[in-house]
Amino acid sequence: MKLHYFHDPEGNFGDDLNPWLWPRLLPGLLDDDGRELLVGIGTLLNHRLPVGPVKHVFGSGVGYGGLPAYDGRLQFHAVRGFLSADRLGLPADKVITDAAVLLRLVPLPPTSLKRVPVGLMLTGRALRDFDWAPVCGEAGVHLISCHWPVERVLDEIRRCDILLTETMHGAIVADLYRVPWVPVTCSPIVLEFKWQDWLSSLRMDYAPKHVTPLFDASRALPRGGRFKAAVKRGLRTAGLWHEHWAPPPARSSGVRDQARAAAELRAAAQRRPMLSDERLLETHVQRYAALLEAWARGRAASTQASQGSLSLAPVWPS
Repeated sequence: MKLHYFHDPEGNFGDDLNPWLWPRLLPGLLDDDGRELLVGIGTLLNHRLPVGPVKHVFGSGVGYGGLPAYDGRLQFHAVRGFLSADRLGLPADKVITDAAVLLRLVPLPPTSLKRVPVGLMLTGRALRDFDWAPVCGEAGVHLISCHWPVERVLDEIRRCDILLTETMHGAIVADLYRVPWVPVTCSPIVLEFKWQDWLSSLRMDYAPKHVTPLFDASRALPRGGRFKAAVKRGLRTAGLWHEHWAPPPARSSGVRDQARAAAELRAAAQRRPMLSDERLLETHVQRYAALLEAWARGRAASTQASQGSLSLAPVWPS
């Protein structure tokens, strides 16, 4: 069975949890045999899912693109939230939460990193558009990159007293490790639907703190792209614009924009942070544990003669 997930060449924490986590939970089950797919962490339930293979869905959600094809090979074991279930026409008992909560079943050593009062985790888009390090320095906030390796990000999140996060999986991981968190938006592409979907499983609402988006044309655009953007802005200013043309990107952010963003980050750190109900969270984790164990044992029973016994690794919390 092959693991199906989105791979960002630059690295993206939420997606990269898949190859880090699933082999630890289901040792011996995953390989390169694409006749069956494990569809886990991410907003993966869309028209891009391969039609041919059997697809086992554990905790994915809807959000990008059209709905997947109902080809008789799509097996929903659990989905991320009630919005996904509604879009897919699934009963409510198929909802657990995002599968990243299964991290709780993998013991980690205590982080050796020095604690920081406030961390900030941004999307890859925000990091590509601007160098946020000086702004974070002014705001007194510790910047965490979603491009870093999984184990480093796990350590970085766990060292925070509070996490400001634009990335949903930053919030999910902070929540399961009981690090209070505040949702923020620093770029225009954050998909509210997937946040609302996940939070519906925890009986919480999504109300992010807006932080001024920052843009550096020399960083985010190639040289030809910068020239094209300047031409577009000139045409728009002159009134020679067509409504069907793609709008030009923003101008590079100035000192005032950066100061405003730093002040907004400081204000976000003063908001009342969020944390899900521990009993509900633990219920979700245990539902996943039981579901995965039963599924793995069922597969082991059917393949024992040819592949030997398959079982979950002894990673359940004591």
